[in-house]
Amino acid sequence: MNASHLDPLPADLDNVIVKARTSHMTNLANVDAIIARLELARAQLAGTAPPPADGENEPAPSSAATLLPLSSFVKTANAQAAAAHKEWSGAVGKLAKTVDKKFAAPPPPLFPPAPTPPPPSTLHPTFLSISPSGSTTPAAALASPSESSVMPFSSPSAISALNEAITSHLARIGAFHSLSTFLEESGTPSPLSDELLDSLRALHEILVELRSGTCTAAIDWLLAHPDADPLGDLEFSLRREEFIRLLLAGSSLEPPTDAEMETEPLLPPAPAPAVKGAPPDPHVQAALAYGGTHFRHFMTPARQATICALLTSPLYMPLPRLLASPYGPLYQPYTSSTTTTSSPTDSLCLAFSAAYLKHLGLPRDSPLTVVTDVGGSGAMAKIMKVRAVMKEKKTEWSAVGELPVEIPLPVPYRYHSIFACPVSKEQSTAQNPPMLLPCGHVIARESLVRLARGTPTLKCPYCPVVSHFSACVRVHF
Repeated sequence: MNASHLDPLPADLDNVIVKARTSHMTNLANVDAIIARLELARAQLAGTAPPPADGENEPAPSSAATLLPLSSFVKTANAQAAAAHKEWSGAVGKLAKTVDKKFAAPPPPLFPPAPTPPPPSTLHPTFLSISPSGSTTPAAALASPSESSVMPFSSPSAISALNEAITSHLARIGAFHSLSTFLEESGTPSPLSDELLDSLRALHEILVELRSGTCTAAIDWLLAHPDADPLGDLEFSLRREEFIRLLLAGSSLEPPTDAEMETEPLLPPAPAPAVKGAPPDPHVQAALAYGGTHFRHFMTPARQATICALLTSPLYMPLPRLLASPYGPLYQPYTSSTTTTSSPTDSLCLAFSAAYLKHLGLPRDSPLTVVTDVGGSGAMAKIMKVRAVMKEKKTEWSAVGELPVEIPLPVPYRYHSIFACPVSKEQSTAQNPPMLLPCGHVIARESLVRLARGTPTLKCPYCPVVSHFSACVRVHF
């Protein structure tokens, strides 16, 4: 798993573990050595120490001669333990600073805390919200009239929109049991029609089959709804997946060992004399029959190389030799060594879900998912910071519908390129689009008008080329 977003936390944590083990082993070694020296010193002072190994009779050492080296050793061991502990403490402090820097303190609440709810007799019976303790409390009663304008989801229309977003999200992800529980506990009717719910249930049944490697249900749905895949790319991908499933049905998907890769020849061996009555591989025959029946409808210049590779690759069967052949990359993702983290059908599931939801008139991503992804990726933190600064300076946003700071968006949600005019430093809009000069430089239309000064010609601000105003064309990113 890619954990680059956690760097350098793993390295700092490993450093703490290494320093802790080093300090522990150093302390244990020093304690054992001190115990051994104390026992030797006690034996020497009591006169029970073993004689020297050379057998010479030496006078017994004095008390000072015995205890002074021991005292010096204890001081040295203490210094070593302190140095090891200091290194461990420094590693812990570095890890703490990294954590504080990586995970900042939570921002202050965007909305004021809810006041104490009034007695139950004054509560509105319609709009309920779930409190942290699990009890239901009318949402409109949690805010006073003066705070109703700043409290989130305090109006009936906002509550209805929130319930619809949650209901749609639960249905899209296939959590139908949670959806029923939510609708029952919130006491609100389902904003989704029964027909739409049945369609979403059918979608998740098809996705379950797709993840198991069976594409029949998905192909049947595409054939029944040709408008969902007008170019046939999705159906071709599903047919390709079904071909590979049929071909590998009789093979073990365990990755081949190095010995197998070395012993299996790259090219097929010379054909042996035909044995009468020996049937061909039924899986290869089934895959070739399937490909010959269905691939001919997709034979286009863009797909020709892939189709030829699929129909030629069975020549290298069995699987170990096929993986070592030039067609190995087509089948490598289906071995167990590469499917532990992701399945080859994941991209197919995403593509089929997008086509299915588009046919139902639903966006590819749930609105609740988009909001949480964008807000959690840093947008909410920046808005909170700008809001706090402007509140402190008692200022307001001067532009309507435009934020005063750039909000970072995750890559999947950057649908359009953003162009900022290099002359005015302003972001282009539909009314002020980017314009391409004949020299190749691009500036905004308003900057183009200002540079022309009412004349039909203008000089490029970045090169000496003089261009005609009518020769400038709009750029679409």
